[in-house]
Amino acid sequence: MPFTTEDLSFHRRFGHLLEQVESEGFWPRFAAFLRENVAFDSWVVLIFRKAHSPLLVHEGDLDNVEDELFGCYLRRHFADDPFYHFALDGFSPGVYRLDEIISPQFRSSAYFRDYFRHNVIGDELQFLTPFVEGEERRGVLSLSLGSQQRFSEQDYGLLSLMSAWVLPLIGLAARNTLADTRVPADWLSHASAADLEEQLRAPGEPHLTEREIQVVLLLLSGQNNKGIAAHLGISPETAKVHRRNLYEKLAVSSQAELFARYLGVRLV
Repeated sequence: MPFTTEDLSFHRRFGHLLEQVESEGFWPRFAAFLRENVAFDSWVVLIFRKAHSPLLVHEGDLDNVEDELFGCYLRRHFADDPFYHFALDGFSPGVYRLDEIISPQFRSSAYFRDYFRHNVIGDELQFLTPFVEGEERRGVLSLSLGSQQRFSEQDYGLLSLMSAWVLPLIGLAARNTLADTRVPADWLSHASAADLEEQLRAPGEPHLTEREIQVVLLLLSGQNNKGIAAHLGISPETAKVHRRNLYEKLAVSSQAELFARYLGVRLV
């Protein structure tokens, strides 16, 4: 089967992308690779979880105003997101466009008025696939692409074709990104947020500020620095400072050790 020059160039760039899958710079490179084929204005990688706020894996292309809006999404707007409900209601892994899953009332909803038309603006496509660690399903992995313009049929068709390799690739990259969290699927069943707060304030425990306690609870829910920042309305650098300070007070050096201390998660 003959290959064109464009085919060979695509496979070479794809090979270089695969080499970066375990590096911190993978996600921006991955977004740039997709943009060579389909135009979009914003993107974010999340893990949808039933009855919990989404777990942020990586976000890109957001300015300060959009960051504030996205923080509101992680705190409350997600509960009204039609993709959130679609992903947790049973689906076949693949790429889906907004028009496929919304109701006729979507554009008159509070979610559309307060969030979508300001942050996503025009149209949205999502790659959706189960997020599995070991043999346990932890949620649904979502790669969302937002655009000011409607995605064309050609865009949708091309991304559907690419989904055969995009879905396993983003699953692998997400597990690498979240490699140090080791969040148990049922952690709230044996350690509610209220119980944890009480434990963190117990006599004999190192004194943590209210903000540090908030950061601990978010870390124990699996959030990374960007997720903590978005939830609390602070910068990722400030989140990093709080994280470093509380690690020092609690004499732990990683998120995994924090889980081991408060949730009884065995380190491996």
